[in-house]
Amino acid sequence: LTPVYMIVLAFFTTVSPFLGSGPLWPDYTVIQACKDSWWWNLLYINNFQNQADECMGWAWYLANDMQFYIISPLFLITLYRWPKIGYSLLGLFFSITFTANFAITYEYDLVAGMGNIVEYAQDLQTYLPKLMDFSNKIYIKPYTRVGAYLVGLLLAYIIYKRKQNNSGKLNTITLWIGWLLASGIALACQFGLYHQKLSTMETSFYNALSRIGFSLGLGWVIFVCVIGQGDAVNSILSWKALIPLSRLTYCAYLVHPIVQSTYFGSIRRLIEFNHINVDDSTVVGQTSRGDQAYDKHSKSHRNMGAQTPSGGSR
Repeated sequence: LTPVYMIVLAFFTTVSPFLGSGPLWPDYTVIQACKDSWWWNLLYINNFQNQADECMGWAWYLANDMQFYIISPLFLITLYRWPKIGYSLLGLFFSITFTANFAITYEYDLVAGMGNIVEYAQDLQTYLPKLMDFSNKIYIKPYTRVGAYLVGLLLAYIIYKRKQNNSGKLNTITLWIGWLLASGIALACQFGLYHQKLSTMETSFYNALSRIGFSLGLGWVIFVCVIGQGDAVNSILSWKALIPLSRLTYCAYLVHPIVQSTYFGSIRRLIEFNHINVDDSTVVGQTSRGDQAYDKHSKSHRNMGAQTPSGGSR
């Protein structure tokens, strides 16, 4: 992760300020944070900064991912050697992340996620500060994000144990119940806020449970595909045509805000908000991000020799 990450960070800091111009451009070229705190990113601790002070504000995810990767042996080894202690440890950390999400949301009267802005469109002066507080206090922090990662670890262990025990396939009724529950939970977490204004207590429960719930829904999809009962879903997700795109997703993630800020920061006219303009900017943005992702991916592969652990080139 790190070499390409640092290349993009260096590009963002030194080159991106010269990519565009216009009356809005000074508002889009905020790179002082990178000059002051780039080393937070290098150490993967930038998610402990406020996003306003963070270099490449979208890179908080990488910090979380690296931190979870570092602590994962604690759970994996414990589950492997002492399963009961491992389950207890997972339960403890699930309790910690639930409590952290609930308590922080309740104490600071935060909003319920980032998907309910339509309901607050008439009161943005109140909503936007709460949204920023939510982002800084919950959205990017590891102790409020770890629940989804724990679901993944638990799922991996369950799949491992099934293979060890040569467990048979699930019956049809179990499959149907699993799909209904997983779909219902995931859809409720994603779309349940539509046209809903929640109380502080309801918001606290939503923030404490939504990421874990959505992860459980995705976990079911992974589970049935791995055990060979994913049918059409597995065929779609395993489609070979998706493999080249999957290799570009990391680079696309790193460069997409640079593409967006360059485009919108260089605009010199009033934009009429309509479906055609939205579709046009989406297509242009996706194409440009794809091109840049391919360029970064291919260059980094060539520069690093694309060496496999055995020493051969891929």
